[in-house]
Amino acid sequence: MARFHTVCCCPLTAQFWFLGVDARQGDLALRGFSKTRAAQGSSSYTLGDLSLHSAGLTLQTPRGPLHFNRRTQTFTLAGQHVPLALGRTQVRAALQAHERWIEGRYGPGYRPALAQELRPPRPVRAALPAWHRGSLAEPAPLAFVGTGDGAFSRPTQAQPHLLAVNQLGPARVPVH
Repeated sequence: MARFHTVCCCPLTAQFWFLGVDARQGDLALRGFSKTRAAQGSSSYTLGDLSLHSAGLTLQTPRGPLHFNRRTQTFTLAGQHVPLALGRTQVRAALQAHERWIEGRYGPGYRPALAQELRPPRPVRAALPAWHRGSLAEPAPLAFVGTGDGAFSRPTQAQPHLLAVNQLGPARVPVH
């Protein structure tokens, strides 16, 4: 089994554990994810613009693929680092859609009951409050639109596919 370094209380740590349970139980396939063999590690699951793998995820965006690497807990877009908080903002809608589907299938108490019953590893247990508190419970994702001078304008919901990367590189935003 692969070991991954985790950012303390990163909600994606818990989300990936839940997605792994969903894969083993057949829920990803039932939802419509197509399963393909991966070159390394476990299988890859793809639905629309989202691809999941035990090593991370990829979201296809108009600016190119946004990758999340579980081992390093980092996001990249076209080879450039994207701040963790901003990357999470970009993948939130796709992950929320899956969580809504799971909740519709099993009910609102399913995820907490699953965590209680299966007793996840310590890093996942540490991340559960962050996962429950906000990463996926928030409304639709916000996008940061570059102004071209290295600063970023206010968040907007008008174009959630935009990512905060401009000519001067990724924005520096606080990680919550």
